Amino acid sequence: MRTILATALAVLAGGATYADMPKRDPALERGEHVARLVCSACHVVAANQEFPPLLNPPAPSFMEIADRPGSSVRNVRHFVLTTHWDPPYELPLRMPDLKLLGSQADDVGRYLMSLRTAVDSSKPSVPTRP
Repeated sequence: MRTILATALAVLAGGATYADMPKRDPALERGEHVARLVCSACHVVAANQEFPPLLNPPAPSFMEIADRPGSSVRNVRHFVLTTHWDPPYELPLRMPDLKLLGSQADDVGRYLMSLRTAVDSSKPSVPTRP
């Protein structure tokens, strides 16, 4: 009987702890999911990314992009939904058409911007080669 009571108390205490945990925005969850599935082939999208990007050198990390002056969910959405060329790279690398829905691009933008740290105005807005 004591074992059952102890187990029940432990479950209830654990449930209260789980209930008190802050809820993460579902858009961030969806955006991170899409980023890990699609964007991680070229970008580092998370510090704990399972595999490194296939592109060598990789495209700018999501953290770098988030910290660029002028980065916003709206700008990221536009960037993701249009093909483009990143001039600092030696070859004219084009952002592929990812065939994302607008809502998916919004979610990726929200996730990317959630990675923003304090913006350093001395950082260039376009990556440079060392």
